[in-house]
Formats: sequence, C-alpha cells, structure tokens
Amino acid sequence: MKILSLLSIVLFALSSTTAFAAPVPGTSSSALTKPKLGIYKSKFGFEIMAKNSDWIQTQPPKKTKFVETVFRSPEVKNNTRATLTVRVDRLKKKTSLKKYVKRWVKEYPKYGYDVLGSKKFNSGGKQGYVVDLVNNKKKRQLRQVIYFKKDTAVLMTCRDHSASFKGSLRECNSIIKNFRWN
Repeated sequence: MKILSLLSIVLFALSSTTAFAAPVPGTSSSALTKPKLGIYKSKFGFEIMAKNSDWIQTQPPKKTKFVETVFRSPEVKNNTRATLTVRVDRLKKKTSLKKYVKRWVKEYPKYGYDVLGSKKFNSGGKQGYVVDLVNNKKKRQLRQVIYFKKDTAVLMTCRDHSASFKGSLRECNSIIKNFRWN
C-alpha cells in the first residue's frame, strides 16, 4: 500500500512538471519564458527580462509587425500607462550604428518630437546609443536605447507622460540593463 501511494505521488509530480514542458526547453513555448516571469527571448538573437521590475510583459499590438514585445507599468499616472516597447529593425544595407541613429534623429521632428540629446555608450561590452525626446504638445517623453549587431537593430523605447517620466525611466532602465545578445 505504501509503495502504491508513493508511486502515485511520483507519477503525479512527474506529470505535473511535464505538463509545462516545451518541445525544446527554454524556447518561447516553455513555462520558463511565460510573460509573467518577464523573460523574452527573441528569434533575432537577444533576450531581455524584467526581473527587478513590477512591470508586466505583454504581447505586442497585432498591427505592428516590428514590435517584438512590450513591458507595461501596472499603474496609470496622468491618464497614461508607461510602456517599454522592444522593436527590431532588420537592415537591408550595411550601415554603422552612428549612421543609423543619425537617420532616425532627422525623422523625429516629423512626428512632433524634439530631440533633447543623443549619446553613444558602452555597457557590458555592448555598444549602444541613447536618444532622449519630448513632445511638448502631447506632453509625452521618450527615451530610446538602441543596440546594433550585424544587420539587426534593437530599439527599446520607454514612453510616458512628461510629468511622470522620471519614475518610469527608472523602471525602464532596470529592464533595459538586462538586455543581452545571445
């Protein structure tokens, strides 16, 4: 009787853990990468996670094919929910990070944004650019962090109402610092 109850416990434990297994462990269908854990592994060779943040990873909007994933604040402030979008831009022509950023900086005014500044940086062996933007008419502020590898640019955009942007930026930075190329 003890053997039978022990066997049923073992079988239950095995069946409950394999119920969450993916065909290939650690892939997007694995329980390890469920959105509530805040880990996103991209097919474009990078991962990002929200391990020190209470922001929630959500699916990207269906209408935008370039946005890979979105992290959202659990709170609404100033009638706005802060977001961090992760966008991938596959480049058809070879270019440098500096030229890529320069091209985008010229485009922002068309969308009503003023460029507050841009700066190249190195973080953990990764080269990147940070661009700060504001739309005074809509009271929106953005920070874009751009990483570049071969023919792939990853743009992480933190956006919020200007009045609450400083607090949101701290959360965005805590997520962005966990970005890494595979």
